[in-house]
Amino acid sequence: MINQIILKIKNHNWDKTLRDGEQLALDNKKADAVLRDHHIAWELLKEAAKVSRLTYQAPPRTSFPSTSSLPDAPDDVTQWQLLSAYLRGDIESLPSSQTKASRPSSEQIDRCELILYLWHHHALMRLGDRSRIKRAVYLKANGVKTQRINGVTGLTTKQILSAQTEAGKDIIEQIYQFKRSGVDRSFF
Repeated sequence: MINQIILKIKNHNWDKTLRDGEQLALDNKKADAVLRDHHIAWELLKEAAKVSRLTYQAPPRTSFPSTSSLPDAPDDVTQWQLLSAYLRGDIESLPSSQTKASRPSSEQIDRCELILYLWHHHALMRLGDRSRIKRAVYLKANGVKTQRINGVTGLTTKQILSAQTEAGKDIIEQIYQFKRSGVDRSFF
């Protein structure tokens, strides 16, 4: 399996990935920020975390009751009320249902797999307490607020931001290394 992923990494179009990451970074950067390589890697890691969350759903919980038929939230009650009003003829148009996030494309899923491989096998490997630091950075990539991460991991905001920058540098360094060493395509 690891040999397959290494081959996939070496054959991957890293130029396109870097362009997509640069576009994501430009879209999300602050007005006065200077775009650096680790920002591109950070945006790619954030996208990989999001795609992973959408694509690979967690297994259902066991030994817990399933959801009831009653609405879970006031929004659900409102949705049911709108639907019944439509059926009664009180309103003319059918209310739109809540939309789910669109499923990521196969290209995004492949890119996610490669970025997460680089994340797990290369990022922050030289730091001591890896599990706590990596967990903090991955939580940050998933959009968890820094104060919440402080409470969960015990790291300060400065340590989290520093680890975030280091993770971005590690990932982009590996991307450049694989981009330079690519596979000889002459035998294909």
